[in-house]
Amino acid sequence: MNPIEIIAETTKAIASNPTDAEAYKRRAITLCQMQQYDEAIKDLDTLIDTLHTDDAEIYQLRGTLRMNHDDKKGALDDMRCALDLNPQLLEQMSGKFKV
Repeated sequence: MNPIEIIAETTKAIASNPTDAEAYKRRAITLCQMQQYDEAIKDLDTLIDTLHTDDAEIYQLRGTLRMNHDDKKGALDDMRCALDLNPQLLEQMSGKFKV
């Protein structure tokens, strides 16, 4: 399935079930792959702020996008949450952030 099809499929899933966290996650990841970062952040915000996800990968991805948008404080907050949820991420993140 190509990215456009994934976006269409996940958007349809979200329209029929606005609490479908997996659809938001898949769409956010696909939007990142398509370099549509602002749209991806909106989905990640929904996952974190509205659906209250406890998925470390979501926090890590939003933290990375925030860092790329020069939001160092927001990035650090998200990375801390990601590490709280999954301490094993420390090895993966080592060296990515320099404040």
